[in-house]
Amino acid sequence: MNIPDPKTFTDPEKLRKLMANAVRLGYDDLAFDCKMRIAELAGAAHKDPVERAFFTGLVAAEEFRTADNGRSTKLIKVRSKHKRVGAIKVLSDQMMEAELSDGFAKLVEHHRSDLTAEAIVLSHEDQFSVDVVNAARKKLMDQGVNIGEAVA
Repeated sequence: MNIPDPKTFTDPEKLRKLMANAVRLGYDDLAFDCKMRIAELAGAAHKDPVERAFFTGLVAAEEFRTADNGRSTKLIKVRSKHKRVGAIKVLSDQMMEAELSDGFAKLVEHHRSDLTAEAIVLSHEDQFSVDVVNAARKKLMDQGVNIGEAVA
């Protein structure tokens, strides 16, 4: 069987069709790769590296929620806060909360810890306070995530 590579797609709607077929046929890894490609395309629309990474992670979390809920789901509160204060502040506030970011477990499970909010903070630590960076590092370490892989 000739399985298309989601990385070659640039149209999110075609990726959604491929993802639906992958789910129907039981190709979970292919469905996950489609979600990641949709997220990457959303992030690519932003020039700033932190904004790009933030939107990639945000859309990935929304894709996970959509799959879990069976209907299109947006993280409205996160999006509206971002609109008010920007990615740096949203990520900083997330690091200071006790809970992990949305989609954390699924990203780590599929070896994409680089897209977690925590890894985004560590990858751009020069733009965050020391407390925020330390909180991100602690969250990753507490979950057994290899920081070298997450921030590679």
